[in-house]
Amino acid sequence: MASLLLFNPENDLALAANSAYYTPPAAAVRIRTAGALLPMWFARQGDYILAPAGMEPQAEQMRAEYNLYGKIFTPDAVSEIDRCIPWGWSSYAVQTFIKAGINPGILPDSKKIDLWRNLSHRRTSIAILRALSFPDLPVEAFSAEEALLAVESFGGEAYLKFPWSGSGRGVFPVTVSGSSLRSLAESSIRRQGSVIIEPKYDVVTDFAMLFNCEDAEARFHGLSMFKTMAGGAYSGNIIASQSYIAENIGVSPRELEILKRSLEEALTQCVASGYSGPVGIDMMMAVRNGKRIIVPCIEINLRYTMGFVAQAIAQATNPINPSLLHL
Repeated sequence: MASLLLFNPENDLALAANSAYYTPPAAAVRIRTAGALLPMWFARQGDYILAPAGMEPQAEQMRAEYNLYGKIFTPDAVSEIDRCIPWGWSSYAVQTFIKAGINPGILPDSKKIDLWRNLSHRRTSIAILRALSFPDLPVEAFSAEEALLAVESFGGEAYLKFPWSGSGRGVFPVTVSGSSLRSLAESSIRRQGSVIIEPKYDVVTDFAMLFNCEDAEARFHGLSMFKTMAGGAYSGNIIASQSYIAENIGVSPRELEILKRSLEEALTQCVASGYSGPVGIDMMMAVRNGKRIIVPCIEINLRYTMGFVAQAIAQATNPINPSLLHL
């Protein structure tokens, strides 16, 4: 039997909308189309990719050049599929597979999807930081007044984040006197129930740790190093060896090992009992109040990330010099 893989990067937006019949914006559709064959880097022999039929020549070229697997899915292959693997799960992802002809019986039910959506809320990042005994915990605010007080408590500068958002979207730098703070907070609370306020850090390096959750346990998968723009939006992942990344994120080998083990324990405690699949935890080396610190969980993604793709590409191509992967 075979798996059916899907690149659905708009899934974070679908989680926010919480609708099986969500319609992604045109920009998200363009990204999905541009990256439709990225799951080939994870595909096993006999697997299929849910992508436009016209991409089969490109898929054939990738299979030949990089010794990859994964054929473009067609309706006559539906009887071979016994497992579906999207970029990320939501009721919208389930509906996408159903529209492709997949038997609903092999897909997660609504109870499981609701659980995974709740775990994808940014409050899970707060739970991870609390489990790590990190001192500067973000605040989940349920009113604009609470948000204002939280920004003030962080010295008047902070980031406001919508609970369901990703890749730097739904993230806004704010000040306690900022005229847009109240309206942004009220918009988030009205649409998603709350708003997250985080302290502002001066970023030195953006990086991530990748994990897989299986059998109620989180296991380390690898390191990821990426670039962001001034406002925090994701701009690309570094394709390089694991040793290069470890040497260039500015964290000592001992600190990395401690962080890896601590996050495995925190994820097992906070996430793995209810979720199985890939997890990416974005973090940073930063400066706050004149001190250099590791912020061990800026964002948690219960899905594949470009870090997983970058690692797979690096393993397959063994690049001599680092390069940037972006869509």
